[in-house]
Amino acid sequence: MQMLTIAWTLICAGIIIGYPIYLFNRTSSISNNNGQNSRPLSSNTVELLSFDIRNQLPGWSFTIDVPEITEDVLYNSPILFYLESEEACLKLPFNNATLGYSANVYKNVGKVYVTFKSLNDGVSNFYIPSWHLSKLKILIIKSRDKRIYGDWGAKPNKSPIHKGLLKAGININDYEDILGYFSNIAAIDFKGHFVAPMPKRYKRIQPTPQDEDHKLYSTA
Repeated sequence: MQMLTIAWTLICAGIIIGYPIYLFNRTSSISNNNGQNSRPLSSNTVELLSFDIRNQLPGWSFTIDVPEITEDVLYNSPILFYLESEEACLKLPFNNATLGYSANVYKNVGKVYVTFKSLNDGVSNFYIPSWHLSKLKILIIKSRDKRIYGDWGAKPNKSPIHKGLLKAGININDYEDILGYFSNIAAIDFKGHFVAPMPKRYKRIQPTPQDEDHKLYSTA
């Protein structure tokens, strides 16, 4: 009888001590699971921006402010650029043999630069008429899907992504074609259509006769 009493006492003591420990561990486990579930999902989007560039032309170059190109985006997200003309919307850089110019794009934090050069020598500035180009489209790839994330800067014949596009029948130079392909893989986040402001035209200040006299005097 005494042994039963001792055994029962030990069982009760084990329950009294063990149950709070069980509850504590269970609560911690639930909290950890909830914390994991509450973490933001990795981004699977392609940001789309459109700029009306007609105020920037005629000219051989233009610059656009793009705050969406942060330092993190610049170094970690592939970015594609397309120029829309009266005939098509083509990926930069490209050559227009009909009008005889090449179009190139450069990017930095918060900025995009587009320049036009003559195909005759590749160096001379080519002035694009205002009627020829209308929009600049920018695609920022924030998806980590291997079908669209990675080596966009590589040459087509060496790039797995470009080979995959070719196999899927997608023309990377065609904006509508590539946008349709992206929309089946990631969410298209349209940031809006913006009008690029007219660039400032600096007038050359004509020196007054007094200034000329002063300059002549100072150099004598």
